[in-house]
Amino acid sequence: MEYFGFIAGYLLIWLTPVIGMWHKGFPQMGRKASDAFIPLYSYYSALRGTKQPWYWVIFMLLPGIQFIMWASVNVTYIRKFGVFGVMDTILGILFPFPVFWKIAKNPEKYKVQPETNWDVAKQVDARTPSDHVALFFALPIVGHAIVYPFSLLGVKRKPGKKSIFKEWGDAILFAVVAASAIRTYVFEPYQIPTGSMEKTLLVGDHLFVDKITFGPRLPMTPFSYPIFHNSFPFINVKSYIGLQTIPYTRVPGIRFVENNDVVVFNFPAGDTALNDPRMPNGLIGHTYEQILWDEAFQTCLKEGHNVAHFEANFDQYVSRARKQFVDKGKVYSRIVDMEDANRGYTKIDGLLDRPVDKRENYIKRCVGLPGDLIEVIDKELYVNGVLAAQPAEMQYNYSLIGHPHVQAVFRRDWEAAEIKFYENFHVNVAELGVDDSFNVTIPLSKALYAELVTSYPELKPYIKEKGYYNQQITSGNSAYYYHIFPNNPQYDWTEDNFGPLHIPKAGEVVKLDHKSLPIYRRIISAYEGHSLQEKADGIYIDGKKTDTYTIEQNYYWMMGDNRNNSADSRFWGFVPEDHIVGHAAFIWLSADPSTGMFGGGMRWNRMFSGIE
Repeated sequence: MEYFGFIAGYLLIWLTPVIGMWHKGFPQMGRKASDAFIPLYSYYSALRGTKQPWYWVIFMLLPGIQFIMWASVNVTYIRKFGVFGVMDTILGILFPFPVFWKIAKNPEKYKVQPETNWDVAKQVDARTPSDHVALFFALPIVGHAIVYPFSLLGVKRKPGKKSIFKEWGDAILFAVVAASAIRTYVFEPYQIPTGSMEKTLLVGDHLFVDKITFGPRLPMTPFSYPIFHNSFPFINVKSYIGLQTIPYTRVPGIRFVENNDVVVFNFPAGDTALNDPRMPNGLIGHTYEQILWDEAFQTCLKEGHNVAHFEANFDQYVSRARKQFVDKGKVYSRIVDMEDANRGYTKIDGLLDRPVDKRENYIKRCVGLPGDLIEVIDKELYVNGVLAAQPAEMQYNYSLIGHPHVQAVFRRDWEAAEIKFYENFHVNVAELGVDDSFNVTIPLSKALYAELVTSYPELKPYIKEKGYYNQQITSGNSAYYYHIFPNNPQYDWTEDNFGPLHIPKAGEVVKLDHKSLPIYRRIISAYEGHSLQEKADGIYIDGKKTDTYTIEQNYYWMMGDNRNNSADSRFWGFVPEDHIVGHAAFIWLSADPSTGMFGGGMRWNRMFSGIE
């Protein structure tokens, strides 16, 4: 019954003409009454009778778009009978049956009306409120923001032409439907927000995500406004409703993910998120569980206890941190900006529970496929014991030890530092970091490091050995609690020395015990939807004691090309197959965000370039 919601949604659409008694109105439109009882053809007949494009029927077949077209045809139908009231129009969009029944039961009152004569003020005035409602639903707030200036400027309408609100409403609705179909099933624009893929992809690169190669994924949450991914901009309101869900279903593509593909996917750890009202600048895209543990750990340390006390009372501290997030809306372990620093905490507006397709979009390089064994040794990635392919622009962090250039950084003379580091190392100040000895770290490709090290022998690889974080935590020098996957004290891995780790594949049976459970915990509970309990006498899945688990879907390992400045699988683990969005195809626009397109920041050499 997992497809019940999917089937029920289409049954609602197909049965609407029957339930709405369209057979009573069709003869007035010059259509056969029996047409109302033929699934889908009933809409074709209604569109013909209302002189609308017949091909709208095609859009009614596409999940994620079908409800927009359903509402559009419903409103078109009731308008054909002269119903233009504001409340009737709202009902026509959201729940049209009362309006349909009113029309069917009062044939003398509700007759088919001729086309609106746009030169007759009375007819135009009668439908104007309805046109405002339609424009609002086509593009909330923004639609009126576009149209009103033209109205206020007194743009004159040519004789016989529609009103400006009707004209723009139709145009915007068509644009929304067309853009939604393309965005969902063909390609989607994406902007690089962070430097995790530098220098392969730069902040400010705009690229197209190809949906055809891997096969388009049907929308899992189809009751949504498809142009906006998960919220309306500026107002931080969800753009979707979970009334209907569709299980993971993908239309067959040309091929599926291969090693070294640059892939866009939904953030796997984004099932629960901290709701910062300032998003996207806030905490939406961060790993909630890791923030929760860090908050609990910091609370313990502030009370004067050590890590042993924290681990002995782990559940208690985690429960307190969760309650603080929900009841007080305060996060002390993550400071987003200066406003938060001055206040001493980041203010949030509760928690968000997001479905798979509405989690934040991430972009990384796939470096491990289902069944692969991956290991990172001194920053170098090995797949099945073989050194992985090396992207030409891949970067690692190197420490600059004792060189005069760093003095500008320590003096916070950012202008001088920017000049020195950009001219000599081709990096911006924002890309610099610091190591444990307070040396400046610089992200460089291997080729650039080899070129620079002869002139700057002070450049040294900065590598964190296994056990680094364990030592930092137990000695009380860390405010974070095991943020490297699988986020457990039994694993002493770092981002530079990680694994070996086997990537699960569908159908594989894995052994479960105290050691392996941290690796598979989220797969079992979050990604594959089973209840999981670890009791004193063993592990229970869906209430049954077991020491094995059969993996239900394929998993992938994603890493950024800016290896020491990328929050990737090394921090939050596997990427499930159902989270894969598409293949990064090519860059169509690139501009340095610090100067912008019109400030001389255009990167013309990157435009319409492929992604390697």
